Amino acid sequence: MSKEKVRKILENFLSEMANAKKSRHTIVNYRSDLVHFIDNCSCSIESLTVETLRSHLDGLRSKSPTTKARHMSSLKSFLNWCYRKDYIPSNPILKIDNEKPVITHIPKRIEGNSIEKVIHSIEILDKHGSININNLKYRLLFTLMTEAGLKVSEALHLNFEDIESETRTLLINSTPKRRVTLFSSDSVKLLELYKNKIGISTGLIFKGGETDSKSLSYQAVNRFWRKCCQKTGKNITLQQLRDYYARELIRKGFNIDVVSKILGHKKIQTTVKYFQ
Repeated sequence: MSKEKVRKILENFLSEMANAKKSRHTIVNYRSDLVHFIDNCSCSIESLTVETLRSHLDGLRSKSPTTKARHMSSLKSFLNWCYRKDYIPSNPILKIDNEKPVITHIPKRIEGNSIEKVIHSIEILDKHGSININNLKYRLLFTLMTEAGLKVSEALHLNFEDIESETRTLLINSTPKRRVTLFSSDSVKLLELYKNKIGISTGLIFKGGETDSKSLSYQAVNRFWRKCCQKTGKNITLQQLRDYYARELIRKGFNIDVVSKILGHKKIQTTVKYFQ
């Protein structure tokens, strides 16, 4: 099977993932990881062997444990799908699935005032004293992410109806669905201001296009955040907003089972790193 045909198969896989409501961020990672695999694979996909896969994974030695694990996850999802669709006669990934490296990375501790400095660098008022709607939208987004420990994908799929202002809680439409209480009223105040300015109180909060059904892209959000970090001299990733939230839960005395449930972790092992 030619590489060109495999790329077409990859596009079909990505389309199915999009139809299955996988986040844009996940699909972007799938595409990046799998294109890298296809371009560097020395044999056709239907003749893949365990040795071929190990060789590819060995070529990722210089990458971080998280990146290597992500590549493995992308490969596993793609090859499992290919096997179900009869594109490959056997699935060698099953033989090395248990060889995944254990990620022992402990999230770097970030001070809340550093995050606050970055968020507050987003000026809501322009030089004429008028509200900058775009800046207000991003400030609300990052405040919500910090106060509720949201993944970017979760934040971007929030609807106005998912926020209960009186009880200061969010309904997160993840699997499973969960409710999260906000730490302060900052995001509620920003939300009310934002609703008043755009004149809309239903549907997606963080729209990124002209249609009501299109949200901001991960790339746009990350680009805006990185500019704010550069302006304030801070080096903080979007993931670290969630990490900070998890640490705050622990500081407030929540046990590991509660923290895991609030964060929506499927496995308790994912939560353990915050307690180290």
